[in-house]
Amino acid sequence: MSDASAPRLEVLRRNLSRLKSIPTLPGLLERVVTALDNPEIDFDHIAELIEIDQALTAQLLRLANSAFYSAQGTVSLVPQALLMLGCVVTRSLVLSTGILDMRKIPVRGFWEHSLGCAVASGAISKVTHRGNPEEVTAAGLLHDLGKVVLYKELPDAFDLIAETAAREGRSFRAVELDVLRVDHAEIAAWLVEKWRFPACLADPIVLHHTPHLARRAPDETAIVHVADAVVRAVGYGSGGDPAVPPIDPRAWQRLGLEPMLLDDILAQFDLDLDHALNYALFD
Repeated sequence: MSDASAPRLEVLRRNLSRLKSIPTLPGLLERVVTALDNPEIDFDHIAELIEIDQALTAQLLRLANSAFYSAQGTVSLVPQALLMLGCVVTRSLVLSTGILDMRKIPVRGFWEHSLGCAVASGAISKVTHRGNPEEVTAAGLLHDLGKVVLYKELPDAFDLIAETAAREGRSFRAVELDVLRVDHAEIAAWLVEKWRFPACLADPIVLHHTPHLARRAPDETAIVHVADAVVRAVGYGSGGDPAVPPIDPRAWQRLGLEPMLLDDILAQFDLDLDHALNYALFD
């Protein structure tokens, strides 16, 4: 970074502190999340709340009918979708749909990368029989949540990081640490704590670059870590830079991966991605 950019960086770093208090949920979505967190869950009540929001209803039904969840026949009712997806996946969908639109990130291929990581995470889970495929799919979809928050709240910082990474051929994360002294994983940590994400989502989102640190959901975190690298290696989408991150050998070993299993994972990925695109998932 040049000396001339130093004042701008200091402003960006000061502004970063306000991210710890945002974003908040609109009233309806807060009611849905609260209902999903209730130990005495009432799917009919939750369905009534979701059906108030046409966009959220459409997303929920589209996800339930996607290849990710192997629907038998067509799911046309919100209560059916809720029973199929479960609380964890529905909760993540409500939060991501209601607040953070990954398709608006001004990085070519960012949404495709997020979708690809979701599909790859599910494929790894299915092949290795580790984690819950539905939950790790949601974690893979949201793994770069911190980048979305950064763009939404500090677009100048996001643009500077993306431009610098492209110009210097460095990873988005390395430039983040230079510019802000935190990375998107730490930014995501503030959000998943505020929104009370369960460990099966929180650990993979916050620790997908450092899977060896996961204590509550180590298998799920290892899956998303490997999926992130696999999707980059096959060239599907972009996480904001051209780099293929190295795979932590501890994550590889935890999942018991070997060349034959990797071939199976790639075949499952291609199949599931083709189905997801045919369903125009999240369009």
